[in-house]
Amino acid sequence: MNLVENLIDNYKKMPHKICLVENGEKITYENLYKKVCDFKEYLEKRGIKQESKILVLVPMSIDLYVVLLSIWSIGAVACFMDAGFIKSRVVKNGFEEIDGIIGNTKYLLYSNLNKNLSELKIKINTNILKTLKRKDEKEIISIKKIEEKIAILTYTSGTTGIPKIAARTHEFLQYQGKILKDNLDYEENDIELSTIPIFTLSNINAGITTVIANSNFSDLGKSNPKKIVEQINRNNINRIMASPGLLSVITKYCIKKDVKITNLKKIYTGGGAIFLDLIKELKITFPNAKITTLYGSTEAEPIAKLNINEMTNEDIKNVENGKGILAGTIVGVEDCKIIKNDKKEIGKISDKEFYEMQTKDVGEIVVTGNNVLKGYLGGIGDKENKFIVEEKVYHRTGDVGTIDEKGRLWLRGRIKEPFLNIESALHLKLEIGKTAVLQSNDKIILVVERNNKVPEDILKNAIQFNKIDEIRYVKKIPVDKRHSTKVDYNKLRKILKID
Repeated sequence: MNLVENLIDNYKKMPHKICLVENGEKITYENLYKKVCDFKEYLEKRGIKQESKILVLVPMSIDLYVVLLSIWSIGAVACFMDAGFIKSRVVKNGFEEIDGIIGNTKYLLYSNLNKNLSELKIKINTNILKTLKRKDEKEIISIKKIEEKIAILTYTSGTTGIPKIAARTHEFLQYQGKILKDNLDYEENDIELSTIPIFTLSNINAGITTVIANSNFSDLGKSNPKKIVEQINRNNINRIMASPGLLSVITKYCIKKDVKITNLKKIYTGGGAIFLDLIKELKITFPNAKITTLYGSTEAEPIAKLNINEMTNEDIKNVENGKGILAGTIVGVEDCKIIKNDKKEIGKISDKEFYEMQTKDVGEIVVTGNNVLKGYLGGIGDKENKFIVEEKVYHRTGDVGTIDEKGRLWLRGRIKEPFLNIESALHLKLEIGKTAVLQSNDKIILVVERNNKVPEDILKNAIQFNKIDEIRYVKKIPVDKRHSTKVDYNKLRKILKID
């Protein structure tokens, strides 16, 4: 089976069930299938064929899934890259292999800034989807046996300035979808509010309804919470899949307005640090919801999950004493280990050497399994991010943490900024707002936003397990725009004028 065949199956089993909702527009599985047929035919006429690499510049929307499934029904490859890559005039590591672009007007204009992309002959505006209609509506999607072919190429940032390209096959996405289905507690009548494209793809495969959040996808932290709350109530949504950054925007609005949303039963969140003050806000705003946190990465999703109700008083005490953020039970991956993170490259090693690298203390989290990418396109990034134990490929997450006596994963942050334990303890004790902790010249620096109202002496003395040497204030702590959660430490260091 592949992702297109999943759509065909769901179209035949539940043609009239709503698949996607966007700003009041609804599309059934049958109509999604027909739109894919229409667009597939159009793409083929424009010269897109099997294994063509098509840059997709479409925000999360009904159009995005029409585009993706149409590309895959041909056997072509969907490519994704950050706006920074698109605007760059430098062509490196596969950019020159792009065969065409499908996007909305705004992002097609961005592509003209890149010399290589501006010269492409195939440029398709998604506005065409409003007018397409085939004369012959016979079923035309029958593609088979593309499981081993690449479905998605994702250009991710690289330490050398050259992006790594994560290549995911149909087989990989199908396996990942099965793991997500096993861990996301789907029920037949679920209606999910979502802001995370890969999980919405899993929803389509699982046959449930997804309402695309009425949020600001170019910067989730600037979303209008009132509109999202109205959307939740209007669409009878009973589950949410969203980043901590967006959930925080919603909860702060609801608490300020004394709004409680009682019909919501399940919340899933991931994509960044999830502190206990947010969990507290979620419990106040959504009193009947089961809250589940997910930990993973582009290369391995998921790695761990936690049902918040399973956190014990001892776990909370451990957070207070500096153990970090509890990511929970290890799921999906075949193996997860903690190693001493003192080598830039590991290469190929024996079982004995691997055993000697492992530690019970804090170290780098490494994983292997069928839902873990074995390498990057062209091998760029493999030396730094992969290693082989006998014949088994492990991925180095770049995150550090520990595994407790119950086999659960605890997180401390990135290798360069392993201070989530300080932040999580502070967020447990104080109403502190957005924070970041970093190190400069052997000093531990706590960064808070200027609207924080906790006195400096209380901040400095709030934890006993680690000394905070300095507190710095900024107007706004920079975060990633995709999830509005992860601190952008490079930007923050520039703001603070420290190395």
